[in-house]
Amino acid sequence: MAQYFLGIDGGGSATRAVIITPAREVCGRGLAGPSSHYAVGPGLAAQNCLSAAAGAIADAKRLNPEFRSDQILAYGFGLAGVKRESDQNLMRGFLGEVVSKPFILETDVVAAHAGAFAGNPGIVVSAGTGAVVFGADEWGERFYADGWGPILGDEGGGYWMGVEALRAVCRSLDGRAAPTRLTSPALETMGVSDGDELVKFVYSQACTRDKIAALARVVFSLADEGVPEASEIRAKAATHIARGVKSVAKSLLQSRRDLALRLGETQVPPLEMLIALRGGLFEDDFMVELKREFFPIISWKVVKPQYEAAVGAAILAQLIV
Repeated sequence: MAQYFLGIDGGGSATRAVIITPAREVCGRGLAGPSSHYAVGPGLAAQNCLSAAAGAIADAKRLNPEFRSDQILAYGFGLAGVKRESDQNLMRGFLGEVVSKPFILETDVVAAHAGAFAGNPGIVVSAGTGAVVFGADEWGERFYADGWGPILGDEGGGYWMGVEALRAVCRSLDGRAAPTRLTSPALETMGVSDGDELVKFVYSQACTRDKIAALARVVFSLADEGVPEASEIRAKAATHIARGVKSVAKSLLQSRRDLALRLGETQVPPLEMLIALRGGLFEDDFMVELKREFFPIISWKVVKPQYEAAVGAAILAQLIV
């Protein structure tokens, strides 16, 4: 009998599901709304996961009439906001009510890592609306940097850049800084005409994190044109994210040293740190800024992820069967 695994990559904007074969061939895809319980609540998050899975199952049946959902052996979930044990327990409960198959629940960046490196060591840098760096080695040691959310962290992510852009605009509007070319495109992106309307909109329920994060595109565009305020924001974003990479890389290297010491080895084998990039921010010249910040004490190489995060979640599902 044919066997399949279903993986779900869920965040604050959308949920993507894929069905794969044991050889990791994608044979069905589904899409639904957000599945971060911090964004929509645990009940709706679980339902959106189920909707994405149902879409992938329907797609698989369309592509292969012989496909049956009972051939799916396990589900893998990579969801935003479940790093802490209390959040994992919460979502496990809600997912258990809608999923009848065995399943594994990890964070979305762990699923991205599984997809990027297919079980091998490396660091995933995820920078979209938020920002988080995650690294794991061949012995299962894990290290995070940032990913604290929009109030406590996510420094260097799209939302952070958008907030910095709006603050620069406000400083310009009230005379604390000189006029900036950020003002007109920022107001236009937010759909307002002046500072008063900006205040009303930003503090209303209609203003979403994604709306503010969209300003990262404005920052990139104007930075390319040499606008000082935009260039400064982009450079600071690169610095923040590179600090996360440095922190995780140092932790991974120290973990290797500690293991060598426990094994009685005096020499630590050299390691080239593989770094996979995930998120919309890496589609621009932001990479130039970021590479300038990567520190020289390790050998590193930016690599293309082997698989997308949803496939990574399905790979995690393979581990529990």
